[in-house]
Amino acid sequence: MLIIPLLSVLFSCSPTRHLKEDEKLLTSVQIKSKKGSIKEDELLSLARQKPNRKILGLFRLHLGVYNLYYDKKDSKVKEKIGEAPVVYDSTQNDVSAKQMTKYMQNLGYYDCEVNWIHKLKGQKVKLKFTVDKGDLYRIDKFDYNINNSIIRAEFYSDSSSSQLHKNSAFSVELMKEERKRIERQMRDAGFYYFTKEFVVFEADTFHNSKKAEVTLTIKDEAKRDKNTDTMLVVPHMRYHINKVLVRTNFNPRENKQQKNHTQVDEIDFQDFSDYYLKKKVLSRLIFIRPGDFFNLRNQEETYSNLSSLQNFNLVNIQFQEDSSKSDNLLNVFIDVDSRKQKSYTIQTEGTNNGGNLGVNANISFQNNNTFKGAEVLSIRLKGGLEAQQLITEKHKDQGSNIFLPFNTYEFGPEISLDVPRFLLPFYSDKISPRGRPRTSFNASYNYQERPDYIRNVSKVFIAYSWNETSTKTHIIQPFDLSFIKLNPSPAFKEILDRINNPFLRNSYTDNLILALKYSFIYNTQSQSERKNNFFFRLNAESAGNLLSAITSNNDLLSNEDGTYSIFGIQYAQYLRSDLDFRFYQQFQNKQELVYRFSTGLGFPFGNSKAMPFEKSFYAGGANGIRAWRARELGPGSLADSLESTIDQIGNMKLEVNVEYRFPISGVFEGALFVDAGNIWNVSQDDSRPNTELSKENLWKGIAIGIGSGLRLNFSFFILRFDVAFPFKDPSKENPYKLALNWKKTNLNLGIGYPF
Repeated sequence: MLIIPLLSVLFSCSPTRHLKEDEKLLTSVQIKSKKGSIKEDELLSLARQKPNRKILGLFRLHLGVYNLYYDKKDSKVKEKIGEAPVVYDSTQNDVSAKQMTKYMQNLGYYDCEVNWIHKLKGQKVKLKFTVDKGDLYRIDKFDYNINNSIIRAEFYSDSSSSQLHKNSAFSVELMKEERKRIERQMRDAGFYYFTKEFVVFEADTFHNSKKAEVTLTIKDEAKRDKNTDTMLVVPHMRYHINKVLVRTNFNPRENKQQKNHTQVDEIDFQDFSDYYLKKKVLSRLIFIRPGDFFNLRNQEETYSNLSSLQNFNLVNIQFQEDSSKSDNLLNVFIDVDSRKQKSYTIQTEGTNNGGNLGVNANISFQNNNTFKGAEVLSIRLKGGLEAQQLITEKHKDQGSNIFLPFNTYEFGPEISLDVPRFLLPFYSDKISPRGRPRTSFNASYNYQERPDYIRNVSKVFIAYSWNETSTKTHIIQPFDLSFIKLNPSPAFKEILDRINNPFLRNSYTDNLILALKYSFIYNTQSQSERKNNFFFRLNAESAGNLLSAITSNNDLLSNEDGTYSIFGIQYAQYLRSDLDFRFYQQFQNKQELVYRFSTGLGFPFGNSKAMPFEKSFYAGGANGIRAWRARELGPGSLADSLESTIDQIGNMKLEVNVEYRFPISGVFEGALFVDAGNIWNVSQDDSRPNTELSKENLWKGIAIGIGSGLRLNFSFFILRFDVAFPFKDPSKENPYKLALNWKKTNLNLGIGYPF
């Protein structure tokens, strides 16, 4: 929380102390509308002068740094972080007003007037622009003038997508969008040389009625005659694809001889090196075909598909006219530069697992073309050390003597195979490749030893994923098998026996999990034209139903508690779902507010009395409620006691986060945040008081933490330092008390943003 005191000190210094007597500091620029709503942020961006940046709308951090280091000419801090005071210049106001007026007129408010007024107080100035936008001009009549019958038919086939019609706003911005839409539509229909410049609007406006008559004209193409050297107006030509040629490792500056030439699905493949990849795999990813009309979407998706493979360093698609047969033919050249097929990697990294610091190392081998079909095979051997909070104290010295200062270590192999298509026992070749279907196989083993217990986890799964659109992704795991073997230490087992809680005992047991999973992801962050973005992920999981059907139809002996085991391990049976929703709100000067809501619920039944430890929810940690360490918080308002030393889990989670992010200088970014939420138990055999969720104890069990952070954004990765403090602690004697606990500081180190 050092940012807040620093801001207070800087804010307390006079921001005008280094101004000349006749200079004024511009402290505020406001946009006000006389009538109706306006886009204030857009208009504010047009102001020629803007006040110095503020943090949270209160602190002029950058101006404060500038004044603090004012007398130090060679100060790097002043140069990198400081910001000189914005000296008010009234001559810029009329220019700003004209730009704002032009902007409003482009939206259809042609009678708009923008005036300004300033208020002086000492050496400070507040500037206010008042916008009287007037009435919106609307289109009263909308006509079309399209001579080319093919273009006219194509245009009318999708005219419903147009935002221009009778009674719509007579807006220049809408006309610009319509020109882009028509250009895209025509290029998708085969008109290779069509651009938005061929789309022209003509309008007659009537000032008294605030209406306009608009005619949309699509002009013919002007071409120079080769014989007479004169310009001729000719209809737009629709181009067909003549040949598609894929060239591997082709370099026009080198005189290489092709080593292989084959044709698959009417596509010619030329190899200029020994690199071999099945042509059928590539042809499925190429949507440009001889005989088809030119289609911009097919070109873009082909480029995206080939670039997504890990086989190529470079993908380039070129179109050339082929006039040997006809004037409207295109030859397509797809050049790909192959990447090294096999690689070996040794990596080390610092880790932060919910606040527990550690180091990891892994040795990996990767083959990007394992079976000559762009399959990516990865084999990894991973190991790590971590300093975790101990549940028992008896082994405190033992744990730290092995790998000082770490008390936990783990290692294990992992093998995965990623295939760029669906592998199914039926009709897999008939599934469209447009959604980038993928099949993933994964098998792993992990051995973890800590003073409290030893855990062995074996896992195998198959996953199918595809993109419904550029923003929607589906993932199905029809087979996900896990074996979890847990050997508690005598001291830890003694604690479980002393607590005598069936819920905790069932949580720390061996488990066999055979699950079916589904995930849906909606993410708009790849759409650069959007100002604000959304992220949504829904996960649903079911486990144990198939094994239950098998055991119920066979004469298997049940355990003493009525449950069944397979291979000596009790199988888990449950339903589980969770969702994560985020909203990213952008402001000026790269400032951002991020809102996050996440919740989840697991329901054990049949062969399970409680959710398995690995499938339960927990609170706290570097990506959750950061004022508490991972698994330290909850469930509910469970008081500090012997039970609180055990990793806390529950089968329901509710969490809300708000984080304000702002740039400081260069790679440095700051953040202020509030986290709230907790975990609870719902319909589980947990006899501990205040752990069950109900309407009466919901607020009682809510934890609130606040904090600040410093991030180093290196583009390719982000290093994060977050400091947080409890503001409402449900484990205290008075769980309703709102008070900042400065003594309980939790430092979180992480890679990447928390959400």
